[in-house]
Amino acid sequence: MIAGIGIDIISVERIEKGFEKFGIKFLEKIFTKAEIEYCGRHASVFEHYAGKFSVKEAFMKSIGAGIRQGVWFKDIEVLNRETQQPYVQVYNKAAAYLSALGNPNIHISITHTNDNAAAVVILEK
Repeated sequence: MIAGIGIDIISVERIEKGFEKFGIKFLEKIFTKAEIEYCGRHASVFEHYAGKFSVKEAFMKSIGAGIRQGVWFKDIEVLNRETQQPYVQVYNKAAAYLSALGNPNIHISITHTNDNAAAVVILEK
């Protein structure tokens, strides 16, 4: 049974411009240390940041809560298994909202090009 679904698309340029304007502080406000380390290992660094950002937005939509409800970007961590399959770890309010939904399984898919990144999050009970 589907407990929630979310989708998001973002311009890679949006993340790049945020970094150009605010530097590392911009990244540290949105991404965890592990996410920053992972993205920094890739030549297409901003495509990877945009992909992870898109998952965070899609996840918020899937749980029906966001910043106004106290769910922060760093409460949603997008990591990768050794196979590079992405997965999500949640903390704080994000974890509380997920728990309220019965702790469903989280399925995510990310895609990106030079220009855009998109993600889908499906919560399955």
